[in-house]
Amino acid sequence: MTSRYPKNWKTIAHTIKEAAEWKCAKCGIQCIKPGEDISKLSIKERKARTLQVHHSDYNPENSDSNNLRPLCSPCHLSYHQGKRGNISPGQLSLFSLN
Repeated sequence: MTSRYPKNWKTIAHTIKEAAEWKCAKCGIQCIKPGEDISKLSIKERKARTLQVHHSDYNPENSDSNNLRPLCSPCHLSYHQGKRGNISPGQLSLFSLN
């Protein structure tokens, strides 16, 4: 199976996160930066403060910077619940904080 993401997706995603200073574009939470000490955070806190990059058009093949938004896991989940996209419901449950 071939990935729908470009080969340089990790670099693209990192650039988007850096430009946002590792903050969620929806709720503004400060997310975990690379190298940050997370030893005192619970697993729930780590998941909540993990920054992801969302494709506004739900198309991972469209990596234009205008289509990409940095979102914490809960906010990213909220965008995908009940919507089409490249994430399956089983994957979404991994991010649930309930």
